[in-house]
Amino acid sequence: MRMLTVNEVDDVSGGIGVGGAVIGGAIGAGSAALNGAGAGQVVSAAIMGAVSGFFGGIATAGMGRMVSGMFGTYSVSTGILSGVIGTKYQTK
Repeated sequence: MRMLTVNEVDDVSGGIGVGGAVIGGAIGAGSAALNGAGAGQVVSAAIMGAVSGFFGGIATAGMGRMVSGMFGTYSVSTGILSGVIGTKYQTK
C-alpha cells in the first residue's frame, strides 16, 4: 500500500458532502411531503435538508476538531430548520 499524493487527496476530498446533500434533500422533501406540507414547504425542506447533509458530510470528512465541530453545528441547525419547515402547523 502506498501513500496518496496531495493531488490524489484533493481529487477525492469533498465527495462526501455532495452525497450527503442528495440524501439530506431526499429526506427533507420526503418528511415534509409525508406531513402534508404544501409544495413550497416541500421544496424548502428539501433545500435545507440538502444543506444539512452537505455540511454533515464535510463534518465527518476528518478535517480536524474545529472544522468538524463548526460544520457539525451547521448540519444540526439546518437539519432542525428542515424539520420545522416541513411541519404542517394547525391554528385554531
